[in-house]
Amino acid sequence: MATDYIGISYNDIKSNIQAAFQEQGDFVSKEITIPGYGRKCCLFFLGSQISWKVIAEVGLNIEKLSGSERFDAAFCSLLAPTLSKTTLFQDEMVMAIFEGNTVVIAEHLSIAFILRTHAPKKRSFAESTTEKVVRGPKLAYIEDLDDNIGLTRQMVNSKNLKVEEHQIKENESIKTLSLLYIKGVAEEGIIADLTDRLHKIKTTEIQDSGMIEELIEDAPFSPFPQMQSTERPDRVASALNDGRLVLFVANSPFALILPTTFDMLLQSPDDYYERWIASSFLRLLRYMSLFITVFLSSLYISFVSFHHGLLPTDVAMTIIATREDIPFPPILEVLIMEVTIELLREAGIRLPSPLGQTIGLVGGVIIGQAAVEANIVSSLMVIIVSITTITSFTVPSYSFGLSFRLLRFGAIIISAILGLVGVMFFFLFVLIHLSKLTSFNQPYLSGKFFFYNQKWKQIFLLLSKKRTLKKPKGSGA
Repeated sequence: MATDYIGISYNDIKSNIQAAFQEQGDFVSKEITIPGYGRKCCLFFLGSQISWKVIAEVGLNIEKLSGSERFDAAFCSLLAPTLSKTTLFQDEMVMAIFEGNTVVIAEHLSIAFILRTHAPKKRSFAESTTEKVVRGPKLAYIEDLDDNIGLTRQMVNSKNLKVEEHQIKENESIKTLSLLYIKGVAEEGIIADLTDRLHKIKTTEIQDSGMIEELIEDAPFSPFPQMQSTERPDRVASALNDGRLVLFVANSPFALILPTTFDMLLQSPDDYYERWIASSFLRLLRYMSLFITVFLSSLYISFVSFHHGLLPTDVAMTIIATREDIPFPPILEVLIMEVTIELLREAGIRLPSPLGQTIGLVGGVIIGQAAVEANIVSSLMVIIVSITTITSFTVPSYSFGLSFRLLRFGAIIISAILGLVGVMFFFLFVLIHLSKLTSFNQPYLSGKFFFYNQKWKQIFLLLSKKRTLKKPKGSGA
């Protein structure tokens, strides 16, 4: 419960605040005597969160007060440039200090002053590390919420861009989120649905937007992401113009774009910055890569274990020759190589960048060659696993690509049990799941966000920009 500051002496309030922070090693209580008035004031702040330059300027200006004016008027005027608000309550003072502000009290004044002195620890804007593009804007989001919103406004440049702040509160902890959308383009029903889901979150233990994603998605047990995460402002600007919502989380460099559809996760910003013919070819190549990633290994098992007669004679004889001295069945052969590749990939991510690239390249070559020479796996199996590994990297979204890497193991296991029939059933199962999956009650396989501006024509082929580009509705730009 709030404690009223009125009626409490200067020394009492000073002692109370110092007692509240007695276990904080970075807490600073700085008392200043004002010669011109013969009074004292005290500044309270956390040294690890404030700007010492601002504190030094405030302290120097306080010491220079001449006494020619009324004390309360002169003191308020002095603090005005950095003043956030005034308060009468001790709990507000304590919370303000924890937020990185500075609280100032003075003798014979019945209010406390909260100054904006927070100096957030952040890195500067740099190129995206997870979504590489050859051509296009190189800026990527950082961990500062205000900077991310400012960069988005710079990219969108629309008077109808709305920013709503939401706070998740638990006990005395607060987590801040920002929701962005273009009024008149985004659907009000989706905005209300998202707001309702955010209000139901009861934990502030959120370090990244990925944790929010799990708390508000439609189907938490689905392997497919129902929101698109990105650190590229150009992708966010395009999504906003398409009528989608963007969610930023404090201290996270990744924005969440929603609702999301299957085809959106296979698009790359490069598609719109290069010639449309080349972009169309690359987009078709990604769809082909998905099928190869999931089903190539399982098709190998099916043909080798169950359906030899479906292979041309020369191909069948070649496969038999490569497996002549292999002691393991095809399923075990495939799992050995697939798991090995996944281990190398995970090791490459966790190690420092130069060393990780070396481990991935050298480890793959050495282990593959050694496995073939030791007759553990066939040379054809090494080729197949290498192809599926390469194709999995063509997916622009890391989390989306990870979903298909997981599905690959499901296809491998069912193909070892039922052969080609199992592969077909697995394909139909995935297709049925995708057709039932929703993202904020919008069908995952829907193209509704593309119909009003003809973008549905670009799902597979990126047509000439002269024929497809239109000004977004409600842009106001």
